[in-house]
Amino acid sequence: MDMKQTILKFLDRINAHDVDGIMNLVSDEYEFVNSSGDHFRDRQFIRDTWRAQFENHPDYHIRADRVIADPDCVGVFGWAEGTYAPDGELREEDHWEVPCAFLFIAKDGKVTYFESYSDTSIVFDVMKSRTRGMDISDVTSE
Repeated sequence: MDMKQTILKFLDRINAHDVDGIMNLVSDEYEFVNSSGDHFRDRQFIRDTWRAQFENHPDYHIRADRVIADPDCVGVFGWAEGTYAPDGELREEDHWEVPCAFLFIAKDGKVTYFESYSDTSIVFDVMKSRTRGMDISDVTSE
């Protein structure tokens, strides 16, 4: 499978909220870099992070408007959107949508590198406004 097809399959698994499918496409050397520049490599952390993302944003979706590939990497440009709903209830006022760009590298059908560029402050503002006045344990307890 070529690099672009691997990345499109990875995005498909994200949009399907398929954590096992995502992890099956991640190499042992996988590295994720978030919009703040933090680097993550621990596979269990990555798995837990995707689970939490889908639990807290049950309609999370990435819309890839443009995919550009060369022999070294794949760039994806579009939008990420979802609704912050830690209680499972989707409210319009808790919906967010942000432009995003992603840089991916894949080798032998596995994603080895994923870097995200977006203004996540919008998402965190929604989360803060939603949790204001709530006991934080209501949001963080499992």
